[in-house]
Amino acid sequence: MLRLQDPNVSRPERAEYVRWLRESPLHVAEMLRASHVHGELTDFPYWNEIAPPDESSTGAAVLELSGARGPPTRRSRPVRRLRLWSFLGALAAGIAILGIALAYFEDFRYRTIDTETGERRTVTLADSSVVLVSPQTTLRVHFSNNERHVTLARGYALFRVTKDPAKPFVVETSRTHVRAIGTAFGVGHRDDSVIVTVEEGRVAVAQAETSSFVSRASPPAEISVAADQQLIVSKVGSMGQVRKVDSRRELAWADGHFVFDHDPVAEVVRKFNRFNRVQIKVLDPQLATRPVSAVFNVSDPEAFVVFLESVANIRVARPARNMIVIESGAT
Repeated sequence: MLRLQDPNVSRPERAEYVRWLRESPLHVAEMLRASHVHGELTDFPYWNEIAPPDESSTGAAVLELSGARGPPTRRSRPVRRLRLWSFLGALAAGIAILGIALAYFEDFRYRTIDTETGERRTVTLADSSVVLVSPQTTLRVHFSNNERHVTLARGYALFRVTKDPAKPFVVETSRTHVRAIGTAFGVGHRDDSVIVTVEEGRVAVAQAETSSFVSRASPPAEISVAADQQLIVSKVGSMGQVRKVDSRRELAWADGHFVFDHDPVAEVVRKFNRFNRVQIKVLDPQLATRPVSAVFNVSDPEAFVVFLESVANIRVARPARNMIVIESGAT
């Protein structure tokens, strides 16, 4: 807060501060807590009895506070007053900035979260639920008195939902409605399908055209998906079969890892390209179908390239700063 009082602070730095406040109600609470501490320091009644920093002995300050005071130095009182007024001015300006920042987001119940290539975010919602957002993802949050509603327009997100039986947590896509009360689950778009993966608890999935969660009774189209299970809704909206999966593997991206188990190189490249500004292009169709079983950091495409070099005869070119081209090394 005090840093923002510097007249040389740039506009992007101030915008970043506002973005940080908008990220979570917890950030605002922490800011208010810091302001409260500042207020308590302002009301401290013994500032004039504390020795200035250039006092020849720290023991002098102890003597002053204990009652054995000597005459104050000529510069101690003006310096203390100057510091106090500077501090109060910074505090007032900081609170003003907080007020402006709060006006930006008005109500945490209404939010739009949009990420770019290579950008991952962790967002705490108004009900303390946490959303881990993958790159190239857009979602809109709307909390009402009887429902917590999120529209996932594109991309992937992992929801760790705070339990509230009175307010179901509904994630809507173009093909599905996913309803939960308190659980952890991922929803994502892949090609023209929507994938629902449950990490913990249980969710109810229904086709978007027929689902309705307004009534207490479950609509006929609902399918229950439990922990370590996955459901894929196809392009035409048909509900697939619930299948058993390793949810930790399927949702490992949220913890910063890719776990591949006989996945084709093309799929590995697709995931790395989504999560990074560095883009990989594979020119060899046969190499693109080769299976990969490994674990990588989502932010380290170079590690994947090194891995390929160790298991296949390839040539790697870097025609641009954020481009890696891979082709067969056969002559």
